[in-house]
Amino acid sequence: MTQPVPFPQPGDIWSRFSVDPRRSPTLRASDADRDVAVDALNAAFQDGRLDASEHADRIGRALAAKQLADLTPLVADVTVMAPLAGPTPRRQRIRSAALRSWLGTAVLFNLIWLATWVLSASGPYYYWPIWPMIGTAIPVIIAWIGGNGSGPGRRRELER
Repeated sequence: MTQPVPFPQPGDIWSRFSVDPRRSPTLRASDADRDVAVDALNAAFQDGRLDASEHADRIGRALAAKQLADLTPLVADVTVMAPLAGPTPRRQRIRSAALRSWLGTAVLFNLIWLATWVLSASGPYYYWPIWPMIGTAIPVIIAWIGGNGSGPGRRRELER
């Protein structure tokens, strides 16, 4: 079984809502508020804090919630131990490394192009660095926006 990573503060779930539902229960719930509740319930189900029928019932009620007060009793009695969303530190490192490596190769290609242009003593000629820059940008874009943290890779990461 996996070891859940605790939140820095136990009340973190409430700070993820647009407004703390315990303080403003009469406000209408937004889609983002419902998503926070669903994420918390999914994490609690994954931790074994809810059985399948109770999970399904609470998810249905969370998705049908009209006011923040409707969401409070659904998540108040579950302690969420796993991070709910956002890129993992590993994902952030991959993104920044991909961007840095692309910028380094782009600078290198442009320096080579600039040096050959200056040393040839002719006017500016065909800007060829655009093609390797586009080719190397494709994996960077995939790493940047394609890595949403879902899928089989994410499942394996959560099982560790």
